[in-house]
Amino acid sequence: MNKRTLISIIPAAALLLLAACTQDEPGGQGNELPYGEYPLQISGVTLDVESSAEPWSADGPQTRVAENDKGTGSVWQWDGSEMIGVRLGNETATYTLNVGPSLAPDRQLYWTSTAPATVTAWYPTDETIDLSDQTNGLAYQLKAEVPDATYDKEITLNFTHQLAKVRVVLNGTQAAEVSTVEVYGCTTCTNNEGAPVTDGSTQDWIKMKHTTYADGTACWEANVVPGAIGDQLRAITTPDNFIRVNGQPATVSGITELTAGAMHTINLTVGEELIPITEANCSNISGTDNYIVSGSFGQTITVTGGSPTIYLENASMNITNDGHAINIQNGNPTIHISGNNNISVNRYNYGAGIYVAEGSRVTITGTSVDDVLEVTGGSGGSGIGGYTSNNTWESHPCGDITIENITVRATSNIPITGGYPAAIGACGNHTVGSITISNAVVYANGGGSNDYGGAGIGGGINSLYGYGQTEFDIIIADSEVHVSKGCPYASYIGAGGMRNKPTNYKIIPSAKITNSHIYDESGNEITQ
Repeated sequence: MNKRTLISIIPAAALLLLAACTQDEPGGQGNELPYGEYPLQISGVTLDVESSAEPWSADGPQTRVAENDKGTGSVWQWDGSEMIGVRLGNETATYTLNVGPSLAPDRQLYWTSTAPATVTAWYPTDETIDLSDQTNGLAYQLKAEVPDATYDKEITLNFTHQLAKVRVVLNGTQAAEVSTVEVYGCTTCTNNEGAPVTDGSTQDWIKMKHTTYADGTACWEANVVPGAIGDQLRAITTPDNFIRVNGQPATVSGITELTAGAMHTINLTVGEELIPITEANCSNISGTDNYIVSGSFGQTITVTGGSPTIYLENASMNITNDGHAINIQNGNPTIHISGNNNISVNRYNYGAGIYVAEGSRVTITGTSVDDVLEVTGGSGGSGIGGYTSNNTWESHPCGDITIENITVRATSNIPITGGYPAAIGACGNHTVGSITISNAVVYANGGGSNDYGGAGIGGGINSLYGYGQTEFDIIIADSEVHVSKGCPYASYIGAGGMRNKPTNYKIIPSAKITNSHIYDESGNEITQ
């Protein structure tokens, strides 16, 4: 791959000089030029790479040397913070990359002969590059070389990476628990006008940067001195162990050399393997295996039995026909949330965001409240819980719901008629099993109209078949809960309500609430 973007930076003075020189051009090669009359003309500064390995390419100069939104290329910042060194013959100068973009040298370099010469440039201008700790930003070393440059033509400085990028992508059931990833190599190198020199450099573990790119790629990265893996590992028993996860060596195979200007991606499984959910297997998830959904997925996931674990990792699910996004027909699955996730059923289609059949149980968990699940039911559907069928308007009971160690934003939607659902819990005149919330932040928005509405957490109401559930098994511990009810006659936590049978409490007295704060839709704290 060869991507190149050129920004023209010919100063006005250089343009005037080009016009003036046409009147009196020196003849022949190797003739001496009067000093100070023929400045080095730099027309552009680019980043480029050519590599047989996976290219760590350049998408063109934009801002200070950093990664693009996929981490597959580097870009300039042109904000005055970057300086490049330039050599012409025996003289060097430092150029600042300013806004514009424009180049500002600390001293002008001049041609002293008509003979062709090599122009060399490098970034950064530091004599020593520190590679030891890249947790807050990658280290860079770039070089540009223009052979056979001549005094009468402008040049482009086409920089290439002199370091190799190592990217580690973690998968598996314990990937979210990883706090450090390191790569073994030289912790410093001498910057010999862009060329990394490691004579006498210390070798040790280099701390890698954790990042998530715009395309959802979560990984650990560091830029290291290129070369054969064995040359980097004097202190390690085998080259297979040049990556360390949470202080423990990982086994890596298939990489024998790190190439300058290339990105080397290493996939590691931490814990048990995760099986990707696809269109081929999404309708029959069962047993005790671990599954994963990341990115966009538009099919219903159906759990038919067992105790599988489904990992949602920055997933987006939008169901545009009747049916649930996750349909737990039978079994006791765990849904593990990582990152920001969105599950929804189209407003005009019937189904719950996550349906839990009566007799089944779902546990929705994460590592911390930084892991977020936003879940929205379709017409007559709870965010998590029960739903109303299309055409028959019949509601369906649901099983047990446990929410822990995450942030949940659950919203139910009203039906055309029939069962009105709670955001988390039952729909219409049917029941929910137990609801347990612990160490979580929960936003629960019940669905309803002026006359009928479900609770935020708890039960619903049915405009055709009668009242809804009145007794509940609800436990809330060590949590912050924000609730809105579907109509003025419903409770916030407890039963749904309607005009001719209002609920006379905000939070059902039987709910067990400890060390938690409950807020209504206006932000006012409410109690039992």
